[in-house]
Amino acid sequence: PLDRGLAVLQARRQGSPGPVHGVVEPRPERLDPRKDPATVVSASRLESLGTCPLRYLHQSVLRAYPPDDPELDPDMWLDHRDRGILLHRVFDLTLRTAKEKGMKPSERAFEVLALDALREGIEELRHEVPSPGEGTLTREIAALREDVRSFVRMIREQGPEYVALEFTFGIGDQESVTLPLEGGSVELRGAIDRVDQDLEGIHVVDYKTGGAYGYGREVFNGGRRLQHALYAHAAEARLGDRVVDGQYHFPTRKGQNQSFIYRREDLRPVNELVDIMLEGVAQGHFVPTDSADDCTFCDYAPVCRVRQTTWGSVSPLAEWSKEHLNTGLQPAFQHLKRVRTFEEE
Repeated sequence: PLDRGLAVLQARRQGSPGPVHGVVEPRPERLDPRKDPATVVSASRLESLGTCPLRYLHQSVLRAYPPDDPELDPDMWLDHRDRGILLHRVFDLTLRTAKEKGMKPSERAFEVLALDALREGIEELRHEVPSPGEGTLTREIAALREDVRSFVRMIREQGPEYVALEFTFGIGDQESVTLPLEGGSVELRGAIDRVDQDLEGIHVVDYKTGGAYGYGREVFNGGRRLQHALYAHAAEARLGDRVVDGQYHFPTRKGQNQSFIYRREDLRPVNELVDIMLEGVAQGHFVPTDSADDCTFCDYAPVCRVRQTTWGSVSPLAEWSKEHLNTGLQPAFQHLKRVRTFEEE
């Protein structure tokens, strides 16, 4: 078994694209969501495919989920995922309650409402996620309070006229939204954080609680960013009004209350881009990403032998993929190449 493992490792580093790299026998009738209307996919699942087809293979095809065995970090209470979920709940509850009470963001009570929502959320999580120590807990709560105050400032400055919060589709008994594609169609599900409306039309808003690095660049970021376009399509299909734009808001200290707005005409090519990505799925081309940066927060980084260093992630598979992608000689890379250069065409 050890010899076989070493042989696979060697093939991954030097061999031609094959099963050890995610290039498998084409099975479009089983793998391609365009061939099965019963398969409903999320924006995050498609973004995973656009980011790294091999990750998509592990997660959505093989369903090789990482073990649910959290490790205690003495310097951290909430991980990035739990922290983001908590803040999203606070943002939603604050706006929802304020609207029910007829409370304006400019009122002092609005900030009190937001901080109370955070306090309640923290109390619930303390029963679910053990704290490594009072010092760590105190530090993180103080940081969360500052993030909530940042959110309050952003809402006060923008004064949005929101018509829907946590607008869901394709979840539970809800009907999914169809995205028409040249090679068929795909059924979508998701939850839009906020839908604003003014005289221009509908504005689709999604909150991000991390940093805003890279969001001011390409619209689709080489296939890694699709949510704004897919949610814009879903909102227009469900609400029946014209969507003006899709927006990412960063209402935290780290995000510096930045907003990135992508106009309707810039989002329209998402149908063509998704079609290219799913054609790669149909062909069984699940090659690794060509950028080690995509491996930093990946659940499957250990599988790909990714190492974290002071200067960032080091991924042998990403380096291998980058080399083949640039040469353009391997058919298995044709779809990833088109996705990465989509906005250059």
